[in-house]
Amino acid sequence: MIIDATAAARRADPERLREWLVEQRVFLSSAMGDTAAERRAVADIVEAEGARAVWFEEFGRDADAEEAYLTEVDSSTVYLGILNEQYGRLNAPDGFSATEAEYLRAREGGKRVHVLVAADAPEREGHLTRFIDRVRFYTTTENYSDADDLARRVKRRLEELGAEALSPWVKVGEFVFRADQVDEDAATVTIRARVSDEITYQLEALRDQRYGRTRLRFVHRARVVEGELGNVRRTTHAGGADELTIELMQVRPIVANAMRVATSGMSADDLVELGMLELFFGEPIPDSIAMMGLTETGIDRADLGQAFSQPNETAEAITRLVVADGLVGDGNARRLVALHVGPRNGNARQVAIEWEEPRAYTNVEPARRRLEGSWRL
Repeated sequence: MIIDATAAARRADPERLREWLVEQRVFLSSAMGDTAAERRAVADIVEAEGARAVWFEEFGRDADAEEAYLTEVDSSTVYLGILNEQYGRLNAPDGFSATEAEYLRAREGGKRVHVLVAADAPEREGHLTRFIDRVRFYTTTENYSDADDLARRVKRRLEELGAEALSPWVKVGEFVFRADQVDEDAATVTIRARVSDEITYQLEALRDQRYGRTRLRFVHRARVVEGELGNVRRTTHAGGADELTIELMQVRPIVANAMRVATSGMSADDLVELGMLELFFGEPIPDSIAMMGLTETGIDRADLGQAFSQPNETAEAITRLVVADGLVGDGNARRLVALHVGPRNGNARQVAIEWEEPRAYTNVEPARRRLEGSWRL
């Protein structure tokens, strides 16, 4: 797998970024008792950037967990947590504060999540300290010194999120890079991107093969398809920047693997789950099953190792491409529903993966499977 590492730092076009921000609802979540100045500063900068700040000062709130306005989290696109010293009131039935309930709802809903933690908090409550530890399993938190510093960090993070959304990571064959534009219809995919010289060279070499066309798998967010590499066109703009246009033709969706088999009282989907447990968490596969080689997931182990080793800022996006490419691309899943990768801690990251089984019958909705734990390299 060849990853365009230079793409990670790319900034979004200011006009496109502004258009993206106008469509965003940013949910502000914190214990209100000790973050009044922070909440006001963040709401002001969010609105100044063009997004909509969703905060309870605007519409009132009861602190009971079941009335924590979780529907407002659902209707938002970005969750922004601000954690100072207070955890907030513990609410039945789970004993979570409203802030933690909102955080969990945002994660479960696949929202963009960013959490900022006060650097100077000598009287931080134990419940909040433990909550911060739980957050750090899956999210890289950021420290702030005061309300002004917090606002600056939020502004920068919104710009980063916009860049990520406007130039999403894609995988074309073995090449991973950020696309500036993806156009798709039932039979073709056209990708426009600024990529490294190495990826440009490799794709042009595939285009110029003398015999036949190369079929490549394309992975973008939850979509996995295969198509023939048609044209690869390079456009040089003023200032020397090269843009590559990659065209895939005769695109076809991935179909379920008709050769999947069951054994030893386990279904084909049970066997895939065994393979996932071994691949991510090192859980041993029973010898009687391992020797038959029926637990293959389709995920390339070397590619997964590369994804693990990426910086925290890009590890989740690239891991999602690798897992979708393998599971969905080999017909072992209908789609990848969710994937969360936490910051690296030595040789481990927390990971949570949810996928949908292949559809076996047109009148039966496929079941979902979920794994969560410590992923070790």
